[in-house]
Amino acid sequence: MKNTLLTLSALLFSFSAFCQPITTYQNFHGKYDFTMIGNTMNAEANGTAAACTILTQSSAALNLQANQTVEAAYLYWSGSGSVAEGDLNIKLNGNNITAQRTFTTNVGANNDMPLFGAFADVSGIVINSGNITYTVSDFDINAIIAPYCPTGINYAGWSIVIVYKDLSLPNNIVTIYDGFQGVTTQNPEISITLSGLNVINPNGAKIGFLAWEGDANISVTEELRINNNLVGNPPLNPTNNAFNCTNSFTGAANLWNMDLDYYNIANYVAIGDTSLNFKIKTGQDTV
Repeated sequence: MKNTLLTLSALLFSFSAFCQPITTYQNFHGKYDFTMIGNTMNAEANGTAAACTILTQSSAALNLQANQTVEAAYLYWSGSGSVAEGDLNIKLNGNNITAQRTFTTNVGANNDMPLFGAFADVSGIVINSGNITYTVSDFDINAIIAPYCPTGINYAGWSIVIVYKDLSLPNNIVTIYDGFQGVTTQNPEISITLSGLNVINPNGAKIGFLAWEGDANISVTEELRINNNLVGNPPLNPTNNAFNCTNSFTGAANLWNMDLDYYNIANYVAIGDTSLNFKIKTGQDTV
């Protein structure tokens, strides 16, 4: 069985007492693969010169092939603010969505600026709707965003992770991991080991990331290493700026303050591997 990897990593900010480690959420065995869609709520890159406003809705299209059918779909959204302040009740194509799980961590010089993440299983909506444009709306954190703007940590965004069946594929394992942890200049490197793998054929293996708050213009020793191999996908994802507001699935480079990226890792895993390690390092950016 080939092992196709999905690391859904809501990789955010420095370790604190409130961060959630990256752990296994779900496994799929069979003729499966994955894709991700999503969009930012930032109209421009954040920072001190940016307008201190956040959109309340944005859209993204799903474009599966005719022989691909949705097996599961998971909605993640995140933004500035605590879980108590953040918007945990949003809409997806007019359907009311309430967070089923939440994530949080704190940042700032005094560790007093909280950030939140949220999750909901939206499989029924996506299975029934298929290839359409998906719009997240009523996602509004404008009332709490002002304190975050001077430090450039004003952001919001969403993504749907889609696992689909395709009978033309070989048997695969798609594993979803999620959590809420990351790097800052105070904690410039993390190392995370993903367990529960079973690599029998590495051909076609890949790893995908949903990451928040990476900046396009900060490329100071920012690295992603897979099993100690420096990886990149230039020009979209250079090896010194892995998390840079890009979407590998569409080729977009204006996904402000979030990343939807994947990398082919057939050369970095071997038959018999039961785990995979990735490291993220930064010299300036917060991811």
